[in-house]
Amino acid sequence: MFDYVPKEILPLGFFFFFCSVIGIAGNFVMLMCSFRTKRFRSPCYILITVTCLADAIHISGQFPFCVHLFGNLLDSFWVLTQLENIFGIHRISVSDINFFKNLIKSLTTKPTSVTVTSTQAQCFYMLTVPLIGLTSGGPLILSMGIDRLIAVKYPTRYRIIQDEPKLYIFVQLLFPMAYAVIFLIYGFLVRDTNVKNQIICANPLALNGTAFQMFTYSSGVIYVFVFIVYLTVYLLLKNNKASARFKSVFRSLAVTVGLVMFGWVSTTTANTLSYSISDTPYTAQLIQMYAGITVNAAAASNVFVFYSINSEYREVIKALFGMKSKANSPAFEASSTMVTVKSDANLQKRRSTILSSKSVVPIIN
Repeated sequence: MFDYVPKEILPLGFFFFFCSVIGIAGNFVMLMCSFRTKRFRSPCYILITVTCLADAIHISGQFPFCVHLFGNLLDSFWVLTQLENIFGIHRISVSDINFFKNLIKSLTTKPTSVTVTSTQAQCFYMLTVPLIGLTSGGPLILSMGIDRLIAVKYPTRYRIIQDEPKLYIFVQLLFPMAYAVIFLIYGFLVRDTNVKNQIICANPLALNGTAFQMFTYSSGVIYVFVFIVYLTVYLLLKNNKASARFKSVFRSLAVTVGLVMFGWVSTTTANTLSYSISDTPYTAQLIQMYAGITVNAAAASNVFVFYSINSEYREVIKALFGMKSKANSPAFEASSTMVTVKSDANLQKRRSTILSSKSVVPIIN
């Protein structure tokens, strides 16, 4: 059935297909959570939502790869179905059906050599939108870390920021948007339009040559800053008693960032070494595609991480699927206007409209 698909690529096709379906569905659930409750309308939750959107767009870029990989198989089944629907098995003999099947199989089966699908330029055009999600993912994680750092380090100022959340969110999104636009322009300028250079279209190959190398190196620099920022927040939280809600959100982000960083470290290492390991372009491209497994798995895991760790997301997700949930009670929404903090002196509750002292960590997310 899959004789025309190179054996070294076939596992990638299955993984990316199921990972993309699960990832897009999961990140769509995360997006729906932000519309389901007012709790998730604060800057931190909006940044989480935008990041999930970017991840969904990113992994949607694997569908062209799957379509190109399994395209012949799908075409064969589609033509067979149309023939049987038009003529009907009862109108022609079984031998005629077998004749058509063998004819179609001989016309559509590709050789076992490397499957070629498109030029690199065509791949870039097809994956322009997924590239936005791919390139903005790292900067968005950095923006979420900076948001948590501001909340812990400058709680009073962070409360004031809540009065102008649109401007604050716009500033936080400036770098991710600029980073994505820069690589879209760079990728367009260095695209390969030579029709003789055919490739299997996949996310890593949408950026050609130096554009992909610069993206790899700059991503490494970004994730160094991500590590520093999140480590700083963690150390500050150890010395500053924050609310359980604040810690729950940060813990969810920390696990997600850990998965993504592991994915990007392995991917960046493999991408960097791919050209030195082999002089064959096809082998280097194959290494880059396999290296993307960890990154795509991390992008698809958001809903599972937040459901497991964050009780608020868990309750809202339950409500979305019609299950018994605290999110269906008025108290769930009302409690979002309350700020529960732990000071060094005692535990106390204050309303979010009251400015807390600098020794208090806000839980406005």
